Amino acid sequence: MSDQMEQQSSMVGVTIAMTIIGSLAVALRFYTRSYIVGTLYSDDWVMLAALVWNFGYALEILISAKSFNAGFTMAQLSDRDMMGIVQITAAVVVTYKGVLTLIKVSILCFYLRIAVRPMFEKLCKWTLYLVVVFEFIVIFVTVGECVPLRKMWDFNNTVPGHCIDSGAFFQFASVFHIITDLWVLLLPVPLLRSIPRPPREKYGLFFVFGVGVFAIITAVFRFKFLHDYTVSPDPFYAFAPLMTWSMVEVNVGILCACLPTLRPLFSKSQRDRTRAIKGFSMQNKNDIIEGGAEINSLHSRSSSAASNAMAKEIAVDKTPNVGVSASPPRLSYRPPVPPKTPPPIYNTDTQAVEARIADLERSLLSPGQPTRQLKLVKRDENGMFKPEPSFRGTS
Repeated sequence: MSDQMEQQSSMVGVTIAMTIIGSLAVALRFYTRSYIVGTLYSDDWVMLAALVWNFGYALEILISAKSFNAGFTMAQLSDRDMMGIVQITAAVVVTYKGVLTLIKVSILCFYLRIAVRPMFEKLCKWTLYLVVVFEFIVIFVTVGECVPLRKMWDFNNTVPGHCIDSGAFFQFASVFHIITDLWVLLLPVPLLRSIPRPPREKYGLFFVFGVGVFAIITAVFRFKFLHDYTVSPDPFYAFAPLMTWSMVEVNVGILCACLPTLRPLFSKSQRDRTRAIKGFSMQNKNDIIEGGAEINSLHSRSSSAASNAMAKEIAVDKTPNVGVSASPPRLSYRPPVPPKTPPPIYNTDTQAVEARIADLERSLLSPGQPTRQLKLVKRDENGMFKPEPSFRGTS
């Protein structure tokens, strides 16, 4: 009896402790990305979703321990306790596999963000599709393990229906997750080897990315307890160590997935580089904004100057000129359309025009020259009267 209580207490303690560790890792990740890097990416939000699912997983384990005495032998459990543990086990399978899938999706989204080679990007996408599809397969198998589902916790065999032996499938699912963990761990190795950094920094990157080995080790230990659970004559007693190692595996996976993102928090050189890049980006952004404002100001000033010049060009002089008649001003809210060709420039100096006309009259009325007379007979393309010469021959 005491070993059963100790086993249950160990399961509860490990669940609480590992959930706190996983939560701190995600909290530090968000702090680093928000306040040091200054940007949150899709892999961060996926990891937050994994943490939420992890909370649900921990809650299921705590309910099984406190409400249904999980960890005790079958002889110590009532029918209600055994029914509750079986129901929670079905939910635990979906939640546990969901957390593992979200962790892998977060890591693969991180890989896709740093992918510089097309083949590496394709491998990441194919792996992402594979783990997501397999998660849906696990959900369908779990839900369809018994038809109807309540047949799963029918210990008196009163519910008509049938169940399949899902133990082999869940062992295969665990092997699948271990293999995909190893595959995801090895995916960035060629990329890390090609980075032109000093050997010391390369070794540091390999160590940061290589901490996922601990998640694989915990998954292997957990597979041993899964096998014991499927072949045990008392699966209710084997439930507690399996859940304990499942919780360790999940939160170690969260911790290992978050460690590569925490380098700017613990490495001063990385933090300085990140802040320098961030400052450069912000300076570029401010330069772009200021440059855009200056360009807009130049456009505004040039447009204003052009408008003033155009207004001066097409303005109608109200001073009466000799031989020139001005058209009335245009009463419209629309601005006048500028002419295709610049309008002719007329001399608006009255005295100069009169002097010029006097010179012309003297030259035209001189002996031997034909008599020339000015008449307003034609409008130009701007609608203004244009003086046109007319000749009268003299004998």
